[in-house]
Amino acid sequence: MTHEIIDYGQFADRLGRQQGRPRWSLLDEVQREWGYVDPGGEPGHSRWGGENQERGIDWDLPVPQALNEWWDSPLNSFAFNPRLYWVHTQWPPKLSELDVDEDSGLIGPDDDDRVCVFMSEYHYAHEWGYLAAEAELPDPRVVVSIGGQWVVQSRSLSEFLMQLAFERMPAHYGYTLRFGRDTVDADPEVVRRLEASYRELGLLPWQEMGTDALSYGAPDAVIRHGRGPGADFKIVINARTRTALLDVARTLGLEWTDKDIRPPAEVPEPLEDLGPVALQAGDADERGRWTVLTREYPQPPVVAGEAAALVEERSTLRAVACLQGPTMVVAGDAEGRVHVRETDDEDPETITLTLHRAPVTSVTCLELASTRLVLSGDANGVIRYWSTRRKPMRSPFARRNTPINSLAAAVLPTGPALAAAWADGLVRVWDLVSDAVANLRLGTGIKFLGLDTDGILRVTDAESTAALRLDLAKLWPHRDLQLRLEDVDWGSLWTARGPGHMVPELIGKVASDDKKTAMDAVHDLYRLLVSKEAASTAAVPAVPFLVQLMTDPDNKSRSTLLLLIADLADVHQARGGRGDAQLAAVREALPTLRYLHDDPEGSIRWAANELEQNCAPR
Repeated sequence: MTHEIIDYGQFADRLGRQQGRPRWSLLDEVQREWGYVDPGGEPGHSRWGGENQERGIDWDLPVPQALNEWWDSPLNSFAFNPRLYWVHTQWPPKLSELDVDEDSGLIGPDDDDRVCVFMSEYHYAHEWGYLAAEAELPDPRVVVSIGGQWVVQSRSLSEFLMQLAFERMPAHYGYTLRFGRDTVDADPEVVRRLEASYRELGLLPWQEMGTDALSYGAPDAVIRHGRGPGADFKIVINARTRTALLDVARTLGLEWTDKDIRPPAEVPEPLEDLGPVALQAGDADERGRWTVLTREYPQPPVVAGEAAALVEERSTLRAVACLQGPTMVVAGDAEGRVHVRETDDEDPETITLTLHRAPVTSVTCLELASTRLVLSGDANGVIRYWSTRRKPMRSPFARRNTPINSLAAAVLPTGPALAAAWADGLVRVWDLVSDAVANLRLGTGIKFLGLDTDGILRVTDAESTAALRLDLAKLWPHRDLQLRLEDVDWGSLWTARGPGHMVPELIGKVASDDKKTAMDAVHDLYRLLVSKEAASTAAVPAVPFLVQLMTDPDNKSRSTLLLLIADLADVHQARGGRGDAQLAAVREALPTLRYLHDDPEGSIRWAANELEQNCAPR
């Protein structure tokens, strides 16, 4: 897919055209362009989740319409991920102790001189608010406290919240180069080249922490010129691509090394590049996870009339499912709603929940003892999972940036399982007991999935239905490992960065067949577990799991994982003999890993030698 270049030199024109458009349309565009993806679940942070002091609030003042809208909007990325922003919110807006100076020009002689604060910088160095005199306006100006006085930050609340996202997201999702004051001041031509080569974004200078930063736009990049005394870096370049980043740096005549470039902190999961599904009898997975038994004429699932009747506006009906009997019927519609009726109740009622922000494309359901599960997928690629006896989980079960084509669930010999087919041709199969997952790259064009209790996965395309026999042991080779991870009380163990709650999740990710996911997990485990001076109690129980993953020839992080194991043996004596215990745990695994001295990959052989040296008697 060709990357679309966005010229932020034209952003001022976009800002001018915003008048008359929906209030949050530009915020939506900025977030999407820099890589933010609607997570598809429910907000994890509410307006009441920030600062809320009983005093300092004038309940007679109205709250501007724009601020209420932002809190209620699914475009409010702060509510879904506050750590993108590093700010504190205040609800209801409180009155600042700092009043507006009458000589500031912000208010008239008889106007209210108070400011309603709705947000503060993470270290409370300054506050953002709107004038109490403008509180009745739907979208008032935003002012910021700088040097003991209020100055205008943005021309409206909606513009401020868009600008805040523009300040934060490029540094998180993009590539970054930062140049200090000494570097820029040593060559005054840098700023002159900036002003001559690029247009301003049209936003007011960003005043946070006294930076007084003016922003400029380039193809796929923004450049911030920090002019104030609080600017730690005088030039900051953020870019959507590495190429765009380096183009700007060359234009400005700045020098850098590869170590100076900060890559994106978060990269969306890539989509598959697969051809159409083409399964024939006798076909088999190269890893033995599935074999095609038969290929027959299409057999689309039967549409249960009772399930379809749950949706009053039949034109919006998109997907239906029912349990055997049926004892439960489920339907999804084009408005993102899921409708459920348990027909074996004495007085059955239809439960309708808006779980999706896109049309529901598939639903399935599953009964486990007294629990009935409902799973639904949508056109945004989001899967929601919930029990009819409980509230839905806030976070999606899964999400990929391509539509869900079909879902299927069944209780297999190993326990409950879910299969999902996305539009890019990936079929993912979960063991719901252990959370083990298998990615089957079967191809595009899948219309329906079916999953039988004996482990037969039925894949229907436009021409036929193929029956795939799943080998459950090979499908989830690390299922038992993930179950054993749950037997360890990781919260009572310690790492270099606190309790070990994150360790089991990261070990599970090391087993991923996505190389970046596996490598990132190993790097995170390095930060948690490896220290030459202070052994961590979480490292000892982690070692056997890491060794087991290392012996998997399909593991995507083998050379780095083996170095992690080797470095866990390179620990000095720590209090309470923890260093000895950690070293002993790695030495115990050494015979299992010695065959790696003959591995065809040079980096593996080198890491195996490091392991041997670190485990040698001292």
